[in-house]
Amino acid sequence: MNTKVTLAGVELKNPVMTCSGTFGSGMEYGEMIDLDRLGAVVTKGIANVPWPGNPTPRVTEVYGGMLNAIGLQGPGVDVFMKRDVPFLRQHDTKIIVNVCGKSESDYVDVVERLADADVDMLEINISCPNVKRAESHSARIRNARNRSQRR
Repeated sequence: MNTKVTLAGVELKNPVMTCSGTFGSGMEYGEMIDLDRLGAVVTKGIANVPWPGNPTPRVTEVYGGMLNAIGLQGPGVDVFMKRDVPFLRQHDTKIIVNVCGKSESDYVDVVERLADADVDMLEINISCPNVKRAESHSARIRNARNRSQRR
């Protein structure tokens, strides 16, 4: 059965992918899940510098599940490119990098540094409640879109 899909011009062998922020960068789950069976691995948020995340406690059980507030903990783009991209490239899956930052220049820095990396797509994280001023980033994008549609 052909399960291929095209997402923004990138062909995935199937539509099954991880959710950003829930799967690390794949290495953490590689012994439990065959990464080669995924259409893509969507990474945790990657910032221009390492982020420590929120202080503990970060996870609590609630009726019917759990709540978490990890806070975009991550190694930063340099470690990600040196450690995680080569690991993921050993697998037959696409790499979608979740890019996060605290300012527009942070986002630009990460995107520019990933420009030559062997990744397939970027997911720009502007709606996460852990991203300060996410609402203003979203508003800027909406305003820019609205201006371009009026032309």
